[in-house]
Amino acid sequence: MQNESGPPSTQGQEADWDAIARFLAGESDPAESRAVEQWLAAHPTDAGVVAAVQRRAAMAERRATVALSPSGVESALASVRSRLDADAGASARPRLTIADGGAPRVDARRSTAPRVAASAGRRGIRAWQVAVLASAAALVLVVARQRSVGTPTQARVYATKVGARDSVQLSDGSRVILAPGSTLTVAAGYGATSRELTLEGAAFFDVKHDDAKPFIVKTRGAEIRDLGTAFSVKTDERGGVSVAVTHGIVALRGPIESAKPAVELRAGDRGMVQGAEVAVSRGSVTDDDVAWTRGQLVYHDTPLLEVRDDLRRWYGLELKLEGADMARRTLTATMAADASANVLQVIALALGADIVQRGDTVTLQMTGRSTTP
Repeated sequence: MQNESGPPSTQGQEADWDAIARFLAGESDPAESRAVEQWLAAHPTDAGVVAAVQRRAAMAERRATVALSPSGVESALASVRSRLDADAGASARPRLTIADGGAPRVDARRSTAPRVAASAGRRGIRAWQVAVLASAAALVLVVARQRSVGTPTQARVYATKVGARDSVQLSDGSRVILAPGSTLTVAAGYGATSRELTLEGAAFFDVKHDDAKPFIVKTRGAEIRDLGTAFSVKTDERGGVSVAVTHGIVALRGPIESAKPAVELRAGDRGMVQGAEVAVSRGSVTDDDVAWTRGQLVYHDTPLLEVRDDLRRWYGLELKLEGADMARRTLTATMAADASANVLQVIALALGADIVQRGDTVTLQMTGRSTTP
């Protein structure tokens, strides 16, 4: 099955359980949802596995009465695996881990034991898939719904690796999609009298408004106060902050020590903080500003310094811009956030430039100009 857009191949491929898990969690983009639906329609056995997972997860959610910490997920799953392994004696044992973002992933590792009859073996594999996936889905859903119950007594930190996104459901029903290479800190006592978070990197916030408990996002260079809205925040290593409001209203201000009043941003507005100054662009925000939540990188006359920040978060690459002219260039391009080689090729073509890569360092230079060793 394809992991991005387009119909899945049904010949000679295994199911993409990562994609199916995102589909079950409601986190697939429209293209991936269509791909999963087409796959399940063409593979009744896999559709049966998914149905079993949904039934088990629904039962677990109804029965869940205590919170299960995120750190307890792996130990619980390890217990499931050991019980399965102890009883199995089969030639193929699916191993389940928790992928970035909380999605169950199956890794079928075949043993060297003699194989039983082919038909029985296939039935055995499907049975183990049902058991492991169902148990994992139940555990993951319990964690997702219970990990934020109550008022935390200490700060909680959510961090994403390079290239990995995460979805965080807060105790008040607000939802955060954390971009790759980003860190979100939920303050101790969140939800008691206020709701404060600290962000390094980028994130999209869909906030449940509460007049009595303001929702505040703090960064190194700004403070964003929700007035009932959905918005994205992106920070850079130079202390700059960009806020794009897709719904509702936010109040944006620079560093508190600047003592400057907050600026109100409404749906469609963009606010940019650099130092103590807040610049506002009214009505400039489009759906492209949150395309990264769907696995796309979209740029419209974007400074290459901002593109450099994204390459670091998404791919762990360090972009060097050769020459003052290149540093002043901007990028307009739309690309899927897939293999880094494809992304670099699109950037080079859009700018009419050359890309020279040495390890994790990528140099962008004018075409035909050699790079200093």
